[in-house]
Amino acid sequence: MFLLMIIAFIFYLTGFQYPDEEWTWLLRPINFILLTVFYKYKILRRIKVIFLITIYFYIAVYTKFRFEFLYTGMVIGFLAIDKLLNIKLKRTFLKYVITVFILVMVYIFTAGYQSLSNLIASFVEYQDSRTFLFTELFADLNKSEVIFGRGSLGTYYSDFFERTNRWYRILGNKGWRGDNVIRITTEVGYLQMILKGGFAMLVLYTSLGLYAAYLALFRANNKFIRRLGFYILIILILSIISLRPAFTPTFIIFWIAIGTVSVKKYRQMSNEEINELIQ
Repeated sequence: MFLLMIIAFIFYLTGFQYPDEEWTWLLRPINFILLTVFYKYKILRRIKVIFLITIYFYIAVYTKFRFEFLYTGMVIGFLAIDKLLNIKLKRTFLKYVITVFILVMVYIFTAGYQSLSNLIASFVEYQDSRTFLFTELFADLNKSEVIFGRGSLGTYYSDFFERTNRWYRILGNKGWRGDNVIRITTEVGYLQMILKGGFAMLVLYTSLGLYAAYLALFRANNKFIRRLGFYILIILILSIISLRPAFTPTFIIFWIAIGTVSVKKYRQMSNEEINELIQ
């Protein structure tokens, strides 16, 4: 993995392809390492991980993709919770986190993302780049498509990118053209699920993920499985603003983590037993 990330960084620096946020997708597994096994590493491996995190942040700054800092920040936050709080306080805090996540999900898909954005903007100043995605997608779907989606090849019309395309042509093909008017993907993970499989897919996905996170966080006897539960929960939370499902290392690890924590034998292992198994 270390070699893969170094190769990706070299290609990025030499301009092998146009620099874009997709470069960070290869580097995101460093968050999983930081969350689950970094504490087990010796000094040399820890230096390697810190070096890779530096590369990861460098590319995130260059591509102006703020999400990566939020992702790593959440990882560090959950690590701090795991280190500083005793078991009772930790479980209470995690119950609040899961409850707030569910309430936010319900609020977004009933009151609308715009309402949540306005609420956040009343406390902190930030650039809202997600509301138009919610508005355009639901405006383009009929009632049955909202429930069952448009299938794996489903697309939707974007008025926003229609206007950016038009302005690009007016300026003589200069500036930012934007994306295609007919979009097959959307940046928000849960919107992507609704586009392809509707609320049926969204509910099944989140229910499975939350159940796996619950088993890992409240029914496990070892630290590794609990850390997998943190990872699952973080991916579920961040899918509100990004992380559309794709065949990437992030989601390969996500589904492997769900499969692992679902096995009762692994959850019942002690720290010594699970460490020997994953050594």
